[in-house]
Amino acid sequence: MAALAGGQQILDLLSGTEDLLGQDFKFRPNWWTGRVDPSVSAWLHELPGDPGGRGYHRIDRGRMLATGDGSAGWESRALLAGYVWGTGHLAFLVGRRARTFRDTEPADLQKRLESSVEALAADGPTMAYRALHRGPGSIKHLGPAFFTKFLYVADASRVDRPDGALIMDQFVVKSLNALHGWSEPTYGWSPSRYPEWLAVATEQAAIASDELGRHVRRDEIELAYFRHGKSV
Repeated sequence: MAALAGGQQILDLLSGTEDLLGQDFKFRPNWWTGRVDPSVSAWLHELPGDPGGRGYHRIDRGRMLATGDGSAGWESRALLAGYVWGTGHLAFLVGRRARTFRDTEPADLQKRLESSVEALAADGPTMAYRALHRGPGSIKHLGPAFFTKFLYVADASRVDRPDGALIMDQFVVKSLNALHGWSEPTYGWSPSRYPEWLAVATEQAAIASDELGRHVRRDEIELAYFRHGKSV
């Protein structure tokens, strides 16, 4: 079997399932509930409080994934969860990112998200990516770093299938450039790269599983690449 890209430095960044799902960030719910309809955002107040207090709560990867529970309107809540988790304590970014919910009428946003989930179920993550990128499911201000978080939640039950959706953001792309010889910009990369990334994650998870003698999830590779990308 081929060697793991990045070798020991990537093995050292692999988290295990517990730490993967526990990857969390602090935030203040009021940053979002003041900008996003309460029917979509009120649940943020129910998340665990941060030990440091001061109105902070915490959201982890597992809780983000749990929003894909199939209940009415879960799609909009899942999209918000990805934004909250991906923004964390960086309050200065909230206003700009909340425009996704402000500048598209809520029913239309929900409809577009539902259509992307239908594309995901019928044709897989590559076609769902294209639908959200510049297709019929595209939403103003919503780019791939956040809509792939949404697809990841929507496809969570298939995370270990070769075509299961994964997050792809600028730090993952930085790692792909460094470890796999890609030369993509960290913003505005080609949509054709998404299925290539899914294939890389599948291959690297299999190699890492063999190296470590345990099952390595594909999203563990995503997290390791994210962490590596922040250092390059």
